Amino acid sequence: MTQSFLSTLELAERWRVSPRTLEEWRGRNRPPYPIKMGRRVLYRMSDIEALEQAELNRVLNTSTQSGE
Repeated sequence: MTQSFLSTLELAERWRVSPRTLEEWRGRNRPPYPIKMGRRVLYRMSDIEALEQAELNRVLNTSTQSGE
């Protein structure tokens, strides 16, 4: 299985945040957790998609519960 990766700039663009925000999260040991390959900082696409799905589930559960 081939693993796909995003660079800091690519992930920042995908999530519409600044690369500096991702650097700050990295410094605080917050997800998404990167992989360092030499000087490159990369994020696994599978981890990114899992975080996005978890956030979507959280938002959907919150909106469902508040509607009761």
